Amino acid sequence: MGGEAVHGSAGDPVRVAVHRTMVVVDIERFGDLRRTNPNRLVVRQALYQAMEAAFIDVGADWTSWQRQDRGDGILVLVPPEVAKSLLVERLPVALATYLDEHNSTHEPSEAVRLRVAVHAGEVYPDGDGVVGHAVNHVCRLVDSDPLRRALADVPGTVVLMVSDWFFEEVVRHSLVLDARMFHSVKVVMKETDTTAWIYTRPEVPEQRRAEPVEHPVRPGGHLVEDLWKASDDCLRRLGSRRTAYPLDLSIAELHDRGLYVPTAFTKTGHGGRRFSVDDIAAEVAGHRSALILGEPGSGKSVAAYAVLRRLRDSTPALAVRVAELRRMIGDAARSSVDTGQRPPSPRPVLLLDGLDESLGEFDSPADLSELLRQAGDRFSIVVTCRHREFEDNLASSMDGDTFDSIYTIGGWTLEGHFSDFVRRLVVAELLESDDLIEQVRGSANLSRMVARPLYARMITFLGSGGLSGVGNVSALYAEYIDRLAAVSDAALVRADCPRPGSSVQVWIDAAWLVFQRAAIHEDRFDFGAVSSLLASGPAKALRCAQRALSQLCDRWRSSGRVWGSFVHYSFFEYLVSRHYVCEIEAALTSGAIDRLATCLRTDPTPEIRHFLVDELRITPVAGLGDVLEVAFRHVRSSSDEVSEIRVTGNLVAYLLSRAVPDGRVWLWRLFRDEGDIFLQQAALWGLCHLGDPAALQIFIDKGRESAEWRAWNRGYLMYYYGDIDHRDEPPHVDSDKLRGWSRTRERTIALMTAPDYLERIAVERRYLDLYSFYDYAVWRKEVLSEQDSRVLRATEAALLCSNEIAPALVQELKVMREQVTPPEH
Repeated sequence: MGGEAVHGSAGDPVRVAVHRTMVVVDIERFGDLRRTNPNRLVVRQALYQAMEAAFIDVGADWTSWQRQDRGDGILVLVPPEVAKSLLVERLPVALATYLDEHNSTHEPSEAVRLRVAVHAGEVYPDGDGVVGHAVNHVCRLVDSDPLRRALADVPGTVVLMVSDWFFEEVVRHSLVLDARMFHSVKVVMKETDTTAWIYTRPEVPEQRRAEPVEHPVRPGGHLVEDLWKASDDCLRRLGSRRTAYPLDLSIAELHDRGLYVPTAFTKTGHGGRRFSVDDIAAEVAGHRSALILGEPGSGKSVAAYAVLRRLRDSTPALAVRVAELRRMIGDAARSSVDTGQRPPSPRPVLLLDGLDESLGEFDSPADLSELLRQAGDRFSIVVTCRHREFEDNLASSMDGDTFDSIYTIGGWTLEGHFSDFVRRLVVAELLESDDLIEQVRGSANLSRMVARPLYARMITFLGSGGLSGVGNVSALYAEYIDRLAAVSDAALVRADCPRPGSSVQVWIDAAWLVFQRAAIHEDRFDFGAVSSLLASGPAKALRCAQRALSQLCDRWRSSGRVWGSFVHYSFFEYLVSRHYVCEIEAALTSGAIDRLATCLRTDPTPEIRHFLVDELRITPVAGLGDVLEVAFRHVRSSSDEVSEIRVTGNLVAYLLSRAVPDGRVWLWRLFRDEGDIFLQQAALWGLCHLGDPAALQIFIDKGRESAEWRAWNRGYLMYYYGDIDHRDEPPHVDSDKLRGWSRTRERTIALMTAPDYLERIAVERRYLDLYSFYDYAVWRKEVLSEQDSRVLRATEAALLCSNEIAPALVQELKVMREQVTPPEH
């Protein structure tokens, strides 16, 4: 940890000074005679747990820092790369929160209240610790009478003192803290005679340089006191999540530092009218429930925090995980029965951010829908969810009155939101200039990307010099992750973790572990367990793995465990796709076919598939077709699980049709050697995607001969589009005429009406889209709507104009259409 060692004339080591920020904490009345030694052990354990958790909350990993145990306190030496402002803006708040939690469940003899002092200066490390005037100074501050009196005079758990230098250089310039809330005191003890500054209110600070908020008086009452406290805690916890850029700032700090760019919303049934966060908050405060839909990266969590922030002074609002809903509903019911009182007024609000990430926790979407209905009986609810996941998995099982309103987050505009964000970054001195606006304006690809706030933030992180290779979204993720990994690697080297390139590999390995083991629950995973699996060996390896993972993951402690979540869920999805690429490359370079085969047995989600294909297209891989075929045949010959073989073969066919030049060579080989209907269809769909007329003819011929063939085809599409549970193993068979196919219908119509459908999709694949769509209705004896029929006729007319489909196939399609569409007028 120290500086470089040099030697004086006597040969004794003399250390070169290094700069450190010093945080020293001291427990009030640790030696009180009312405490027993077992009490003191509990108190010390609580102190260390609170310190670790608080540093995690502010985004810092203290495990690698030098610290000295003081018996009734701790001296922590914080390295210079950690922003000093975090230690006064966020650390005291986090400490107070964790100590309040501890004190509420322990006897007074095991309660903890802290004096905290912060200073910065030069220190001299030796073999046993550090020395220096700065160390003496901060220790005098924490032991000073003014700080002791300040803690004795307040009911809270933490008071903070900063040195005069720290106040002038850090506190006075903070956009989060109000320097007027500090008061100066004289500290005179031993050799010290100085001015220091005390802050006695370590709570969520009032916002500055943000939109004004009215602060009505909070309604009181016996039943709602705990709700108000929990509401404040939830606001702090949701606000502590980090953003893609500035990565070292939380969502709350975006607001506090004036970097939050408000986004407009549309509302179902209200045409193109625009709505604001204030509109949503006002509606929810009026005892109504709202669903907020958005695409990945559209800013759902930022919007959720903004709504919660707006509600905080008028209505108790709790950000909860879906897994906590049953307990919340049960507690509310018991409270009403036990007390005989009416539900609290105003009606509490439950906010669930990321409903789509909770689907795997339930046996069926209907179970989740029922839980939301029960929650809506006792609370107003606000839910955020990915648009596609809601439509595919939840919409059909929701009661019509589960939500009073459905909002959709609008995209950013280049000239409006993005330009505003860049200029705010310049004002905050996080960007040197607004030249980036002109660079994005000059690129059609970048201009499209900034419509998503996540992509816009990633672009600002890369800056003007890092965008030359960014031509699509996957390239943006690649550049962003690699650039962030370089920053992380530099930090690891400073922390004596010098393995080059280790950060990105840690991230990829962690994402794969979590994905393969289905270890992500809602959006979180067991950070401690994953870190331990990544770093077998000495404690230093574990520390380095945790430090690297913390660069891309938020961490927090709950129920005695450390949990983690990726800063954005799409980063997790992208990193999983990178694992597939790594295994493909390893198989090509070292012949590790076993590893690749194991990897391909795990079916990726559609989002991961898209990332994977784009990654393979960005950097074409020589020999990709051969290695995919070999891996599939390895699984075919070695696995006894038919479902594993089908999952692997389907994924291989997908990759051959989208990422391998002239993939039809391998697809035909797989088809001719295959007797399984599911895998034959996968190969033929891939060939039709590549525009192979012979494959289309075979597919339709088999459909004429076999009702089973058609049922398997319909079933797989229903699985892919969400009408059949994604957790079901293949084959997926459409054998129940009463089963709905609404998601498949909507997705296929959306595909056919996409602006680039005719140019991007081969005519053979377009024929299959039409054939499959008609087959659903023919088999069910349904008549399609006029709106759907118009889309299908237009798609069919484009096929005729191409003159590339055999006349017999055209006639067959016409016969199917006439059975299920209303006659043209």
